Amino acid sequence: MTALFLVLLGALLVGYAVMGPALQLFGTSAMGTVTDIRRQGGDRGEPIRNRYNFGVGFHFFLQDGTRVEGATTVVGSSYSAGIAKGPARVLYFPYLPVINSLEKQTHFTIYSIILLIAGCFLIRVGIKDPLNTKQRRKKKR
Repeated sequence: MTALFLVLLGALLVGYAVMGPALQLFGTSAMGTVTDIRRQGGDRGEPIRNRYNFGVGFHFFLQDGTRVEGATTVVGSSYSAGIAKGPARVLYFPYLPVINSLEKQTHFTIYSIILLIAGCFLIRVGIKDPLNTKQRRKKKR
């Protein structure tokens, strides 16, 4: 049961890590509109002071006229999220437009690499059975 959980968690991390670059490679671009920017919580408590999370809401229209809502979180300073309200380029998968992101956030970063490595590690640990439960069962018999 633990091994299955580790594999699923690892797969989620890998999927999240490659989503942005996959949107750049296979996604479709549309012009969207940033409609809402809100500061969430307090200072992040990092060595660099005055860093805050901002919730950003946006929408865009598909080619058939369907409106799709999107949301993301960005890190900004105490006075600015670094994103302005108004027009912004959005990337989405044509057959699954619910998976979308602002174009600014789809670049492959060190954060993506860390998530990818952590996800692969969890998958490997889950598959390899680190607790050696099979050997323990044999010893108990």
